[in-house]
Amino acid sequence: MRYLLAVVALLALVAGCSSTASDGARPSLAEQQESNGAVVPGYSLSVPKLGIDRATMVSLGLNADGSIQVPSVSRPRALGVYAHGPMPGRVGPAVILGHVNGGGQAGVFSRLDTLRVGDDITSTAPDGTVTRFVVYRTQTIPKRDWPTAAIYADTATPELRLVTCGGRLDVAAHNVDSTVLVGARRACRGAAATIRTWISETKPEVLPLHHGGWR
Repeated sequence: MRYLLAVVALLALVAGCSSTASDGARPSLAEQQESNGAVVPGYSLSVPKLGIDRATMVSLGLNADGSIQVPSVSRPRALGVYAHGPMPGRVGPAVILGHVNGGGQAGVFSRLDTLRVGDDITSTAPDGTVTRFVVYRTQTIPKRDWPTAAIYADTATPELRLVTCGGRLDVAAHNVDSTVLVGARRACRGAAATIRTWISETKPEVLPLHHGGWR
């Protein structure tokens, strides 16, 4: 696999729910895992259904415990891309994280779970290349069931993994019990005319509201 074994804990600990600590309380998991990474030059992401238009992405690495960093809670509209994996538009699964909320406002991925099969996503690379992706799966997965091998396995074509928090909030832990995951594949030329036929014939595994493993 392309990724190191350290990636095993990456998204099991993602804290896309940014429940901010009050005075005297310990920081939320999101705050503990914030990235100070700079914006990745030249890359942007658009998700029309979510109102995201050419959003830039900050670079995310790993924390000391092997968990993935998250964008700063103080910037809930910011996206982050795992910098040690493929960039959007490159072969392999590009992992992009965003918050549900932060600082009393909705986050960039507050409606991530509303994406459905056939929805469009586009990425732009530094050289101006635009890659169109089509959503093939949306799922809410309990963190204890996170299927690392399936999510991070090499793919023959460019794919996206959009990730944020979901499920029930554990107030004491300042975290939630599940993760919302959207999978998207690069669209073939002319895909707009054939996507509905592909869905009806292949019945892709898209489970928008199902809590379970990514099989």
